[in-house]
Amino acid sequence: MDSLQAPPRGIIFDLGDVLFAWSARTTTTIPKQKLKEIVTTPIWHSYECGNITRDVCYELSARQFSFPASEIAEAFFQARESLRPDNAIVSFLRELRKDSTIKLYAMSNVGKEDFDELATKMDWSLFDQAFTSAAVGMRKPELGFYQLVLDQIGLSGNQVVFIDDKEENVQAARELDIRGLVFGKSTIHTLPKMLDSPVGKGWRYLFQNAQRCNSITDSGIAFADNFAKLLIVDSLKDRTLVDLSWGSRKTWNFFTGKTALVPGGIFPDDLDTTALALTALPPPSTKTVMSVLDTMAEYVNDDGTFQDVRERLGQGGSALDLAMRIIACAQLGIPCGDDRRALLKLQCEDGSWEGGWMYQYGSTRVKIGNRAVTTAMAVAALSSRDTGIQDNGVNESGSTNGNTKMNE
Repeated sequence: MDSLQAPPRGIIFDLGDVLFAWSARTTTTIPKQKLKEIVTTPIWHSYECGNITRDVCYELSARQFSFPASEIAEAFFQARESLRPDNAIVSFLRELRKDSTIKLYAMSNVGKEDFDELATKMDWSLFDQAFTSAAVGMRKPELGFYQLVLDQIGLSGNQVVFIDDKEENVQAARELDIRGLVFGKSTIHTLPKMLDSPVGKGWRYLFQNAQRCNSITDSGIAFADNFAKLLIVDSLKDRTLVDLSWGSRKTWNFFTGKTALVPGGIFPDDLDTTALALTALPPPSTKTVMSVLDTMAEYVNDDGTFQDVRERLGQGGSALDLAMRIIACAQLGIPCGDDRRALLKLQCEDGSWEGGWMYQYGSTRVKIGNRAVTTAMAVAALSSRDTGIQDNGVNESGSTNGNTKMNE
């Protein structure tokens, strides 16, 4: 899995030669290759786009290929009768259907009458929606067909995987940033690796808990805070995971709503949360940015801060400690294989990582953690590249010098 590339939110399957196997061999006088040639003609494409009926298509094809229309009709009838769902793919679809974070779609170049006859050959409840060339008046690989599907399902190209047996259809999908896979024997194994890797499971946990990323204190009090939500966006660059926007505000408060830790307490907007918002959630107007920076400049002073140097690699710690350490090492090109393996071992069954203590409330010393933040940082850490061990969501093996030291 590429760095920070989330698992798909939607998977689009072709029908013929992906979900269905069929044979062009018939008992008619029409050879197998000639039958396949007929379906590549402009006449057939016009039928697939819903411009002519199937009977008219047969009549026009009969004139072009010098076969009786009745013979062509019989040949295609026998071909349709040979259609059989691929049981392995259907079983895979049933497993995917159990995952509420993934939507399944069908997209096919198929005429109306032919598609209507497929109703008894497939459990269409496996799909959230099916798109046909006959219904939309366009065929793959026309980009307009893909764009229409993306618009209908409400996903961007990089959130979708498209599976088709034809290279030209897959290449067209990739032009819209859709992750295209040419269907083959390995496809049914490639997708589970993409979805069930530690990184994939972490993403799915975040998808399932999107916009419910509350922090919690060591005494069990849950509350929403802007800082944690901004950390999630900053780590994974995915705004759909949180419910944040600048709106009319010019500065940000740590708390999302009412303060939960000190009832009745008044807490002004702070520069830390505001600075993180500028980085993770850039405002739409540059005027807002300049105004915020001017405000921040008013508080600059020589406070005697200094840089603390500590060697931390291989020192253990919580999942949050490990994730932040791995991210820092990846940015500096320092291998940290032991920390990566330690982080993988801490992943929970639901795909998340336990929320480590992120900060401590000043006046009461209450500790605050956030499971979603830790999970987001763990996903970012394991998606990063490391010398000697590259966790791409599939290969977790490798060897590095875990005793490498780093100055922080």
